[in-house]
Amino acid sequence: MSRLLALALLVPFTPGALAQPADPPTAPAPADVGAGVYRDVLRSTVWVHSDRGSGRLATGTGTLVDRGRRLVLTNYHVVGDVKRATVFFPDYGRDQRAISDRKHYLDNANRLGIPGDVVEIDKEGDLALVRIDKVPDGVPALALAAESPDPGQTVHSVGNPGKSGALWVYTPGKVRQVYGKKWRAKLDERTVLTFEAKVIETDSPTNPGDSGGPLVNDKGQLVGVTQGGAIDAQLLSTFVDLSEVKRLLNRRSVQTLRSTEAVAANSQVKDKAKDKEPAKPHRDAALKSKDEAKFFSDEAFAKVQPAADKLLKEKGLDLLIETFDTLPNQDAAKLKAMSAADRTKVLKEFAEGRLKGEKMVGLYVVVNKNPGSLYVVLAEAASKKLSDEVATKVKQTLLKNFGEKKFDAGLADALKILLDSQGLGEKKDEKKEDKK
Repeated sequence: MSRLLALALLVPFTPGALAQPADPPTAPAPADVGAGVYRDVLRSTVWVHSDRGSGRLATGTGTLVDRGRRLVLTNYHVVGDVKRATVFFPDYGRDQRAISDRKHYLDNANRLGIPGDVVEIDKEGDLALVRIDKVPDGVPALALAAESPDPGQTVHSVGNPGKSGALWVYTPGKVRQVYGKKWRAKLDERTVLTFEAKVIETDSPTNPGDSGGPLVNDKGQLVGVTQGGAIDAQLLSTFVDLSEVKRLLNRRSVQTLRSTEAVAANSQVKDKAKDKEPAKPHRDAALKSKDEAKFFSDEAFAKVQPAADKLLKEKGLDLLIETFDTLPNQDAAKLKAMSAADRTKVLKEFAEGRLKGEKMVGLYVVVNKNPGSLYVVLAEAASKKLSDEVATKVKQTLLKNFGEKKFDAGLADALKILLDSQGLGEKKDEKKEDKK
């Protein structure tokens, strides 16, 4: 039997159920976590130059997010409507420290500057992708986090503020809130733009020049993009949320860009074929979820199948949700009389059977009405595409809402978490995407 990652166990649907033992607390980060994060993130960070003509030069920050496709992520307001931009990766001295002197990079622009095409923009979300001509040896792409940060979480950013005498400036902070926002920002002295996106608000100070830089968690994973330039606001900084970044990277026009990552000679032919044609899903149609126990309204449950279809088509992931009055081939009275451990075993065996029988690569949720309990399990085959963190968040969301009898709300929130984690969440006016 294949190994499974069980993420939620038997829980009665009563307010008292929420008093169950919480997930093990995350070990506190070491005191010098900022220094380690900075060293790792810096390698993937760039100084962006955008020539606006007539002697005007706009500068900002960016991040290498896809080495194979040579994609640097930054703000739209950093590159504007130009077709080309130049980036500078950190140059290191004999002491193995990044050289922070701006003059060093300007004096050696022919050697250190790497030009690139602005290949994709999201004007509403203030994001842009620059496809640079080459990636220096040994420079890694910055990994994306599985999900957005939570209020109170420690975050770190790196930028190139114009008011500082140095480049590669580190700034720590705490997340104040994550929410949808409409705001204005300066593109230049004559232009003010309006943006609308999901954002992260922090207490970390940012300045012009930091815009487009990475905001990361304690693991050095990207959770947002420095926006900067907010008008009529004090003592807060705004970052474009991870979900907006994933949505941009998942655009078809981006996904079809050919990867030029070097590969072993004996696998070049196969990799080239993959670049030309995305891998097909492991099944032709999404599995059909069912609500036999009628926990949800028809309107709420009708949203499950479109979500499952999208996850399969775009990410090759299964989603199956099933509810029963009583599990098939089980007696309700006997289940109720069992200890919690024994009922957990029964649901675990049932879930394993469903995953194996359907050959699932994804997430399975089973809900039993009599006695009230649910079980969430992530197939190991999906662990590289869907993280334990996301699956755990789905579990916690379902438990909280089910415990409060808010079944439709719990289902809607769980679907949103799954889709957002894959960059597939719906966005207002998404059909109006701006493309270069």
